[in-house]
Amino acid sequence: MRVVVIGDTHAKHRKLQVPDGDVLLFAGDGEFRSALDLIDFNNWLSELRHKLVIVIAGNHDFFCERFPNEAGKYLTKAVYLKNQSYTLPNGMALWASPMTITFLNWAFMESEENLDRYHWSKIPQNTDVLLTHGPAHGYLDTAELQGDHWGSRTLANRVEKLKIPYVIHGHIHGGYGIQKTKDTTYVNCSVLNEDYDVVNQPIVIDV
Repeated sequence: MRVVVIGDTHAKHRKLQVPDGDVLLFAGDGEFRSALDLIDFNNWLSELRHKLVIVIAGNHDFFCERFPNEAGKYLTKAVYLKNQSYTLPNGMALWASPMTITFLNWAFMESEENLDRYHWSKIPQNTDVLLTHGPAHGYLDTAELQGDHWGSRTLANRVEKLKIPYVIHGHIHGGYGIQKTKDTTYVNCSVLNEDYDVVNQPIVIDV
């Protein structure tokens, strides 16, 4: 099964050249601040060629946080997930969440303690693919300008405990790429750099 992963398009999705695949995963930050933003993104999705599209929100997607029951209604070409599981066409178990560590006053943010208690603890033990907006601490989570790690330590602990095979995130534009450990392949699929220019390509994974 060919999986294409993208994230952090920030309303620049039409500048992307997205390769075909069986599944498209979007890791949040489409800049969904209104219903019109979601409608435009949905229209763009209808032009792509993927059998399944899964979308989560990110910290810039305020509409999705303020109207949690409305966001999915506008994404008719996708499955919209928020702290939910989904079975992929090949039988792999996916769990998806828009959450990140609190930083200023953005959407879908919690303290490390609350992330662990109310979100990461809910990740099922049989998860094969974890799709989150924010990264796990220490894995593709370093911003170029600040140079610090911005990932969640409790998420990293949960991933390492469960030995999740694939962990896909965005959020940190400077961390784009793939990092592998013995048990896990980490993917940062941010397509924009820290200047918000579209410079990174969608990442393709065969699973």
